[in-house]
Formats: sequence, structure tokens, C-alpha cells
Amino acid sequence: MAALDHPTSTRLDKLGGLALLIGGISSFQVGAALAKSLFPLFGAEGMVGLRVCLAAVILLTVIRPGPSVLRPGIWRLLLPYGASMAVMNFAFYIALVRLPLGLVVAFEFMGPLSLALIGSRRLLDLVWAGMVLSGLYLLLRPDHISGHLDPIGVIAALISAVGWVIYILTGTRIGRIMPAAQATTLGMTTAGILLLPWLIPTLMPAVTHPHQGFQAVGVAILSSAVPYILDMMAMRKLGPRDLGILLSLEPVLGSISGLFLLGESLSVARWLGVLCIAGASAGNVLTSRKPPPDGETVPPT
Repeated sequence: MAALDHPTSTRLDKLGGLALLIGGISSFQVGAALAKSLFPLFGAEGMVGLRVCLAAVILLTVIRPGPSVLRPGIWRLLLPYGASMAVMNFAFYIALVRLPLGLVVAFEFMGPLSLALIGSRRLLDLVWAGMVLSGLYLLLRPDHISGHLDPIGVIAALISAVGWVIYILTGTRIGRIMPAAQATTLGMTTAGILLLPWLIPTLMPAVTHPHQGFQAVGVAILSSAVPYILDMMAMRKLGPRDLGILLSLEPVLGSISGLFLLGESLSVARWLGVLCIAGASAGNVLTSRKPPPDGETVPPT
């Protein structure tokens, strides 16, 4: 989604944008918590298939991209874009089985943060890189609450972070040739097609357990449709710097959601690790001299 600066935005506009963006982030975290509660029935793999495929149907219904957007050669960009969405979501849910929600979000958030810091030649960015490494150390060290972190969960969360990096790089390219709403819809649809093998086994449990089936629809709405729409509305009111700072809250809000919605407690050291990563992201945005590239997208949360 293109993020344009709005120097003439009023304070009321910024407050409205703030509320919209926090609402979108919170909706995603609530959706992730609800999805985790459905893992016993659908499994993590099945849940990600349900979430992405249902989200694709919702976006296709709302956005309705016409056949004209599928110009020759577009698949060379769309396939890696959609594949990165599939990998990002699949690995995120695999990690969610084994790690608290807040830690998964923090590990995943290191992907775009590392991308922002790579290649920087400013001395100040060494501070943010140091905060990232400190946060990683605090997250990985054993503690008295949960001991060692599950290595498969950590690897899956880091794979999700890599998927987020590829998503940003491919999304930036595809965002230059088509509107963001259509690009995200087609990307989510491509991801849904790739995840069909994990969707099909969940159809019978969804039918025989209609209550949980409706909850799965709720996950798709809360984790994709609602955050996407709120993010789009927020970007009309906020500039890139405001957006970057607010998106830095995701690891913190993920930890809070895990605590209150799933009862996932973190040690003081791991809370500090989450705050280090969020603080490094906010600091990088506040001191950045370059605006995001035109057409750069945020994840379809």
C-alpha cells in the first residue's frame, strides 16, 4: 500500500488515523489469538489454509479486480508475491503452535527491521542494530517461566520474517504497476491457491463443527479483511513516519494480546526483548532520512 505524506493533515485527522491503525493492528492480534484457539480442531496448517483462502474470497468480493489487471507478464511478479504471503502466513502459524503470540510477532518483525538497517552507513543505525541483537538475546535466553524456546518455533518465526522481507521486495515492484488494493487481492488469491492442499482436509471438520467453522470465518475477517481496510483508511490520514512508528507497536500489542486472550505470560527479560525490537524499529523510523519507496506495501494483516 502506498504511504503518502500529508503535511496538511489536521490534529483530528492524525488522531483518527492513529485510532484506525491501532484498530487494525489489534484486530490482527485478536484474530491470531482466535486462530490459535482453533488449532486443536483444524491444526495450524489447516487453520492457515482456512484463513488465507477465506481472506482471498473476502477480498475478491470486496475489491473485485477486473481481468484487465492480469496483463501479460504480470504472473512473473504475482507468483513470488503470492508465494511470499503463503510462506509468511504458514510459518507464522507453525510458530504460533510452539511459541507465545508476542514472541512470534517480535521474531517476525525482525525481517522488515533488518531490511531497513541493511546497507546503512550511519553510525546511529549501529545503535538500532545493537538493540535488535540485544532483543534477540533476551528472547532466546532461557528463563524461569518457559525455559528454552522451542527451536522449531523459533526457526518457523524467522522463516516468516524472511517471507515478510520477500513480501516487501516483491510488493514494492508490483505496487508500481497496479493499485495496492488489487495487488494485495491478487497476491492473497495466489497464496490461497498455493495453500489449497491444507484447506481441503479442514472442510469436513468445518461442516461437522459449524460453530468453529464460523469462528474460522471470523479469523479471516479479523486477521485480513478488517486490518487491511483500516490500514488503507489510516494511510489517507497519516504520513510514512507516523505509520512506521505506530507499526512498531505490533510486537508489544502481540504480547499484550497473548497475555490477556491466551494467558501467555512472558518473563521480564522477554518483555524487555520485545521492547528492544519495537524501540529499534521506532528509532529507525524517527531518524530515517529516506521515505519508503513508492508503492511499498505493509503486510496484509
